[in-house]
Parts: sequence; C-alpha cells; structure tokens
Amino acid sequence: MSTTPNGCRWCGLAQRGHARRWKPPIGWHQWQQPTQQQIKDRMRARRAERTNA
Repeated sequence: MSTTPNGCRWCGLAQRGHARRWKPPIGWHQWQQPTQQQIKDRMRARRAERTNA
C-alpha cells in the first residue's frame, strides 16, 4: 500500500503512533507535516494504485 497522504514529511508514516523514527539520511525525527506538494503527489499515487489494481 502507498504512503498515507498526510503521513510524515520524511518517512510517510501516519502521525498517530509515529513517535521518533529513524530514516536515512534524515536520521532520528519526529512526525512533521508534509508539504502540499507531497500530499498532492501521494494522493495521485494512491489513486493510480487503486486504478491499476
């Protein structure tokens, strides 16, 4: 499954339960709001995934 549109800016995980995560090259990070472009791109990817399934 694709990343949730409102997932972390750095790793894509949902805010709930994110806590602190490790993701190279960012390293340890807390959840951060994704950019508007990331949300848009993730929504398009999710729609394309449903269409091609």
